[in-house]
Amino acid sequence: MILNAAIYGFGGLAVLATLLMIFQRDSVKAALLMLLALLSTAALYLALSAQLVAILQVILYAGAIMTLFIVALTVTPAAWRDRQPAASVKGLLGLAAAAVLFAELLKAAAPLRAVAASREFAETGSLELARLLFGPYVFQFELLSLVILAAIVAAVALTSRRRTAV
Repeated sequence: MILNAAIYGFGGLAVLATLLMIFQRDSVKAALLMLLALLSTAALYLALSAQLVAILQVILYAGAIMTLFIVALTVTPAAWRDRQPAASVKGLLGLAAAAVLFAELLKAAAPLRAVAASREFAETGSLELARLLFGPYVFQFELLSLVILAAIVAAVALTSRRRTAV
């Protein structure tokens, strides 16, 4: 009973924070709402007994990626950061395409059972996942960290340039 309440509570908080993030005009507040959504997702993983995934969620996403976003937002000039794009036909077409893709995703995921996936994960455990991730796939894991580092350097380089036209 308490577990179900925690799952629904953290799930609702994640959805609410995500919706508020999407419609937030201030980019710094949107980044903080994204952090709340990521931490709520980590709490969901903890409630589902996936401790390794929850820890990775906090370290990688809530820690590293959100730090990157906050640094990029702080070095971006406020006049350029807070400008609001005008609504356009391209934006509406993009929104319609996203809705169609989301509907297709829901249609494709309907036959899948989350309970079967969680049972399979419970049988193998997070120790086996850690052995796979840091065993034969350690090179790919470290390569991914270099790609993230390159993205951080590129984001700082792009945002540190002086913008003449806003």
